[in-house]
Amino acid sequence: MRIDSRWFVMPVVLAGAFGACITVNIYFPAPEVRAAAEKIVDETCGGAAASPEGGQPASQEAAPGVQGLLDSWPLGPATAWAGGPAPDINIETAAIRKLKAAMRTRAAQLKPYLAAGNVGIGRDGMLVVRDQSGLGLRDKADVRRLVDAENRDRRSLYAEIARANDFGADRIDDIAKIFAETWIRKAESGWWVQSPDGSWHKR
Repeated sequence: MRIDSRWFVMPVVLAGAFGACITVNIYFPAPEVRAAAEKIVDETCGGAAASPEGGQPASQEAAPGVQGLLDSWPLGPATAWAGGPAPDINIETAAIRKLKAAMRTRAAQLKPYLAAGNVGIGRDGMLVVRDQSGLGLRDKADVRRLVDAENRDRRSLYAEIARANDFGADRIDDIAKIFAETWIRKAESGWWVQSPDGSWHKR
């Protein structure tokens, strides 16, 4: 009797695909990335230590999407990391330090515009020019320049964190989501932030 070889190949292919999915879910350390985000936001912007809504400590608030993915894993996040300590996140490469220094210097220039409501923090964690009323031509140009430079550095920062920690380019969006939650939660009182539904409110 002749046996079709495809019956032997398909289980191997399916097992490999399932194994790849497991690897993705297991080895992205969302809590450690969140801790790194907290540290970087505090270093660069001197973020306010505001408590998340609901009174939970900041370190326990789940980042949208990523933590839910880990929590849904049948064995739970701790077990999924094979019982060992979660890996440390490298945020001290030369490229990351350079980006943090530029963002820290720029923060002093951005804060007056954030306080005045000219600039807000979008739901994706990027800065948005909200209201230019009362600004002269020179100030409008400065705001746009600062916002563009800051958003460019934030995107570069997420890519560098992924590269420094061998997460792969497909994890940049997950890093960005965690940072977005952190930028918004640590916004200072009086700053405008965007809700997930697109509406704006003042902290």
